[in-house]
Amino acid sequence: MIQRVQLDDGSYFVLKDSRFIHVYVIVDGTPTELSGFQSGEAVNWSKTDNDVDVASDFKGVPLGLINHSKLGQFVAHLNDGAPAHDIIYGCYYRQMNHGSDTVPTFGFKVQNDNNGEVVQSSVCLIQKMPDGSVSNGITTRDWTLLACQYEDSFGNAA
Repeated sequence: MIQRVQLDDGSYFVLKDSRFIHVYVIVDGTPTELSGFQSGEAVNWSKTDNDVDVASDFKGVPLGLINHSKLGQFVAHLNDGAPAHDIIYGCYYRQMNHGSDTVPTFGFKVQNDNNGEVVQSSVCLIQKMPDGSVSNGITTRDWTLLACQYEDSFGNAA
């Protein structure tokens, strides 16, 4: 799991290896690993709603709400022309052109074997086609995936 390298002064540093981080699109139960992410940040994710909100009423009495929402989102940062574009675009095309007998959702999973974290949703939709640009350098396209069953184990499931 987490590789901590002990230093002579008693401190340590954490060694992370990108070979052990996997990103999958899951269509009809079949996972396909994605490749072609930009250098640096490949995918980021967040839960849409807070788990807990606290406020106070008119007289200052605190009120709390525990929210069990499973909404979230992933943003995949792909190099322009990466093979993963074809896979994600296939999900987008299916979503926008599905028949009444097809459920146009798909799953998405980020599995970090460095620390055991798994972030996933079995039901996702693509928000829109990614914005684009033309340049004389390597460009990226960011796909925003809306997650309806977002869960993040953070490697420390109790």
